[in-house]
Amino acid sequence: MVYLRKVLAPVAGVYLYATLVSSYAIANPGLSNLQHVFSKPDRGIVDTVLDGFDHTRVLSPSVDDLVPKGLEQWIQQQRKTSWKFLLENIAPNGSNAKGAAPGTVIASPSRESPNYYYQWVRDAAITMADVIEEYAVTGDAQLKEIIEQYANLQGILQNTFNPSGGYTTGGLGEPKFHVDGAPFTEHWGRPQRDGPALRTLALIKYVRTLNQTEPSGIDKDWLMRLYDSKFPTHSIIKADLEYISNAWNLTGFDLWEEVDDLHFYTAMVQHKALVEGQGLAITLDDSAAAHWYESQQFKLRRFIQTSFWSQKKGHLRAFLNTPYRSGLDSALLLASLHAGQNDLFPPWSDEILASLAVLVADNAERYPINKRAPPYHAEGRLRGVGVGRYPEDRYDGVGLSEGNPWFLCTSTVSNIMYKTISQFLKQGFFDITATNLAFFSRLHPHGHAVKGRYTSENPEYQTYLIDMFKYADSFLNVIRWHATREGRLSEQFNKYSGTQRGARDLTWSYGSFTSAVDDRVLAKKALLRAITV
Repeated sequence: MVYLRKVLAPVAGVYLYATLVSSYAIANPGLSNLQHVFSKPDRGIVDTVLDGFDHTRVLSPSVDDLVPKGLEQWIQQQRKTSWKFLLENIAPNGSNAKGAAPGTVIASPSRESPNYYYQWVRDAAITMADVIEEYAVTGDAQLKEIIEQYANLQGILQNTFNPSGGYTTGGLGEPKFHVDGAPFTEHWGRPQRDGPALRTLALIKYVRTLNQTEPSGIDKDWLMRLYDSKFPTHSIIKADLEYISNAWNLTGFDLWEEVDDLHFYTAMVQHKALVEGQGLAITLDDSAAAHWYESQQFKLRRFIQTSFWSQKKGHLRAFLNTPYRSGLDSALLLASLHAGQNDLFPPWSDEILASLAVLVADNAERYPINKRAPPYHAEGRLRGVGVGRYPEDRYDGVGLSEGNPWFLCTSTVSNIMYKTISQFLKQGFFDITATNLAFFSRLHPHGHAVKGRYTSENPEYQTYLIDMFKYADSFLNVIRWHATREGRLSEQFNKYSGTQRGARDLTWSYGSFTSAVDDRVLAKKALLRAITV
């Protein structure tokens, strides 16, 4: 047995469901123009928060009785439903993945128009990170079995020669495989260099989780299969880290599999993988590797910090050298969720909030369905919209015509705000700056936020956070509107009619929703605590 030193941080989660509503109280209009027109939520609002929604006021009478009454109840039910449908897409026990290699995460059970019945390295790693989070909370032995089957399968896939190359000649950048583990040999956008980084992050998260949940320690032989401290290596995590550290400055295709360039998303997940890998190498006394990973993550950090922000556009760019695209992209938000660090574009950073504001404003006008309010929606300024991948998108879920909103992109907007709320409450202040002003102006009742620092002693501090929570919820409400009666989520919903499009039961759609809801739980708990103090 081997015990990992406490260099590895714990993973924990809390599930708490309560109801939160928010309200603005307009103060004396005679306040100076240096002050907000906010007033602190009174005890009546606090009572409303604790007692729940007035459903007769916000619920459409046409809502099907199969949908639980009220947004809060629906979110709780949909979280359970989404998790169930996610597990159905994982072999060997998932009903949609029968016959697939154990540990396979299928992208979707759809086999035609479109055919997504494959395992993508990226999608599988993102999904497995969610499974590991769930295991950390529940200790479910079946989830542990799934994770270890996934890890074993990844070792096999790494050693499977494919069109991108072999184990040491570029093959780790291969984006997808057949569900039996065979290589996919048709033309595709390859390599995709985010996959090894995401796989590394998922498996290091699992090692960290075991270090916290199993007092007897981790089996040394099994750990050696993940990281063997050798060079050349024959272990899963270290092989990926060697690939990342030697290929981060090479172009590849983006997470949407369309653009060959250097990408913000790829760079962010690669950087975090190198940071986590350095920590693991130190823990396992692999000092030479730790030094190498440190040197490369330092260079990569500098590259990220200096390359992607556009002051002229007012948002981050998803890539560097693709002039026919604006660079505005949901991938910016996904990068922050999957790999943001306190000092490198976390969800609450000015640049991420600014990019979110520009993306949402664009999509609100771009997709006609967003002109139609859901039957149970917040007031106009705090009403969410369906969010797509990027403005120039032409993929309609089957072929090329017009892009649509995606469920996973819409959930991601909510998730960014839930994480932001938790962080602002933790630190006790936030700053409204020239960079994030548009985001906060959306939360202001008159649309004109004022720059400055807002601390927990200021009435505006709580009011902004309450309405940020309400705004985040409104994007989940959009998903509620377009989900099926059974709670099923495809890849997209039509920009005109709102009907579901693309691959059915998309694993990533379910995972992004559950992740957003889990972060909502934490944000709500912290916000309720702050309001009732």
